Amino acid sequence: MSWFKKLAPARPFEAFQLEVTSRCNLKCVMCPVTVLADQWPSYDMSWPTFERIAAAFERVKWVYLQGWGEPLLHRRLFDMIERAKGAGCEVGFTTNGTRLTQQTGQRLLDRGLDLLAVSIAGATAATHETIRVGSDFARLIENVRRFIALRNERGSARPKVEIFFLMTPANLAELAAAVELAAGLGADELVATNLDYVMSPALDALRAWSDTTPDPGLLRALDEAKAAAARTGIAFRPYPLERKEKAVCDLDPLRILFVAADGSVSPCVYTALAGQSQIPRHFEGEQFSIPPVRFGNVNETPLLEVWNRSEYRAFRHLFARRVLGATSMVLGTLAGAAADDAESPPPEPCRTCPKLHGF
Repeated sequence: MSWFKKLAPARPFEAFQLEVTSRCNLKCVMCPVTVLADQWPSYDMSWPTFERIAAAFERVKWVYLQGWGEPLLHRRLFDMIERAKGAGCEVGFTTNGTRLTQQTGQRLLDRGLDLLAVSIAGATAATHETIRVGSDFARLIENVRRFIALRNERGSARPKVEIFFLMTPANLAELAAAVELAAGLGADELVATNLDYVMSPALDALRAWSDTTPDPGLLRALDEAKAAAARTGIAFRPYPLERKEKAVCDLDPLRILFVAADGSVSPCVYTALAGQSQIPRHFEGEQFSIPPVRFGNVNETPLLEVWNRSEYRAFRHLFARRVLGATSMVLGTLAGAAADDAESPPPEPCRTCPKLHGF
C-alpha cells in the first residue's frame, strides 16, 4: 500500500478557519455580535489553544484567522500568522480595516500574509456607515490605499487584497462605483458577497438574493458592475442572487473546519455562535432555532481526533453521499444506490442555511 500513501495529498485539508477573537469594535447591523450583544461573550483565543490547533497545520493548505470578530484586535495575531507560515500554510483573514495602520500594514507584510480581505458596504460614506456602524469610511479607504502602496513599494504581489462588498437592496446601486473605487485603490479583486446569515425577519430585508426571481433592478446593477470591472481591469466575483442548491457549499465541510475562539470545533462558522445554546435563523419566511453543531474542543481532545469522531464522520458522510449523487448525475450513470445518493438530504442544521442554496 506504499504506492497509495504516495498518492495521498500531503495536506488533505483545504482550510482551518480559526476565530481568533469573538470581539469587534464595530456594530454592523446584520452581525450577531451586534444583534446578540447582551448575550454575546467576548473571547480571545488563547495561545495554548492556538498551539493545539497548530499541531495539525502540516495537514492544511490555508489557515484563515477570522470568525465573527475583528482579527486585528487580537494582540498575538502577528505571531499566529508567523506560526502558520512557518508550518508551510497560506494565511489570510478578513478585516473591517479600522485598525489597518501603517505600522500594522508593515508587520503584516513582514510576516508574509497571503490574503487580506477588507469589508465594505457601500461606495459612499453615508451608505457604508449606515450598515457598518462605527466605521469611518474615509479613514478605511485611506488605510487600504496606504497598505496597497506599502505592498507595492516592496515589489510584492502578496498579500492578495480583496474588497468584500456586502450586497443589499439599499446599496447595490453603488456596486459599480465600488468596483471603480477598488480598482483605483489598486486592489486585486472585488467580491460582491451576500448576506448569508439572516437572523430575523427584520434583517431579512437586507438580503439582495431571492428565493424566487431577483429584482430586475438588482440584476442591472450587477451587469453595470461587471462592465465597470471590464473597463477598469479589476477581477470581479459576484455571488449569485438566484437559488441553486449545491451538493456541498463553498465552506466545504469535507475539507474545511472551524474552530471557535474557545476551542470548540464545528463544520463552519454558521453552525457555531459564541456562547449560544441556539442559533436564530430566518429562512424562506420562517423563523428557526438551530442547535449549534460542536463535535469537541481542542483544549480537551487533539483536533484530528475530534475530526475522526464517529458523529463528525456521520455528519460529513451525508455530504459525501450528496457529492457522489451529483457526480453520478453529471456522468449520466445515475442508477441504484447512486439515485439514493442524489436525493440524500444534507445534515439538519444545514437545510436552512443560504450557503447550501448557492447564496
